[in-house]
Amino acid sequence: MTFEKICIVGLGLIGGSLAKAIKRSRPQSFITSVDSNQKSLDDALSDQVIDKGTTDLYEGLQGADVIFVCTPVHVVSPLLRDIMPILGKDTVITDVGSTKQEIMKAAQEIKASNQSQAIFIGGHPMAGTQHSGYQASLPHLFENAYYILTLLESTPSWAVESLKSLLLSIGALPMVMEAKNHDRIIGAVSHLPHVVAAALVNAVAEMEDNSDLFMKLAAGGFRDITRIASSNPDMWKNICMDNKEELVAHIIHINKHLDTFAQMLLKNEGSKIQDYFSCAKTYRENLPVKQALSLLSYYDLYVDVEDRPGVIGSVATILGKHSVNIKNLRIINSREDEPGSLIISFSDSSSLDKAQKVLKENGYNTFTQ
Repeated sequence: MTFEKICIVGLGLIGGSLAKAIKRSRPQSFITSVDSNQKSLDDALSDQVIDKGTTDLYEGLQGADVIFVCTPVHVVSPLLRDIMPILGKDTVITDVGSTKQEIMKAAQEIKASNQSQAIFIGGHPMAGTQHSGYQASLPHLFENAYYILTLLESTPSWAVESLKSLLLSIGALPMVMEAKNHDRIIGAVSHLPHVVAAALVNAVAEMEDNSDLFMKLAAGGFRDITRIASSNPDMWKNICMDNKEELVAHIIHINKHLDTFAQMLLKNEGSKIQDYFSCAKTYRENLPVKQALSLLSYYDLYVDVEDRPGVIGSVATILGKHSVNIKNLRIINSREDEPGSLIISFSDSSSLDKAQKVLKENGYNTFTQ
């Protein structure tokens, strides 16, 4: 089935980017968006990104083949309970929440009670930026980004394949995963790092005295490892509470590691401490994104690029013409906390500064961390 009538509930960064991406890849699609912000709707209509905008949820849902719920994660389950019972047979509804078990549980309860003939598929696009709102949305946000799908037992294969086809058309990389496994893995590699970063910042802040020396000397590694502590507090409160069982288990697990390390220090077990760092180093160097750069102090520039033939060559050519030496280029597939899809690494800060200047002059959006 080809989804021709699409409804997007919530026209923020993700919803707006979906609308832009779908309209670009499937211009024949009729896209309706629902949002409480009339300006966002007006801007999207003016941009010809959507065909209809409304603040009335039930009006927006009428006749949709597929509905994307792009609201904050804690709003998704109550919204499903409200709207799934009124949707027609074979209407596909999906969300973009970064936790999946509670949402899938809510959808299953609705289906089990025979309240709805609609088809629910959980979704989680592994993409985003540090900005929010429709004005920050990008038509290429999902290109080369993993897009996780979670299914109910009743989910028909045709619906999954239809949604996959739509996601592939906007450049995303759909991946089916069981909801608990999703929350366990994402809890470890995304949610836990936010908690650890916040804990580290708060712990150091408590050590601060009137001299402000901690703040003055907190650079390099401290800034790198705690960057994500600057994320939206309200959003991360909701994410952590929605995935609390998995996250608490991960926190207990990492506390055991810290306790073990503390005991090794107290016992002066130098060889065990070295082995501990060696194990971490080995695993870290085999991560797919930065494995070649683990041992070196490189300066990274994030570049917001579209997935089109020649774009990386164009970027490299611009830098080459200005005698900027590139040490490494890499694409990020999982980038919820990253500001761009292409990372260019340089050996010194002056090269990074020059690269950022010339790329901006040539119309590229660039970011540093």
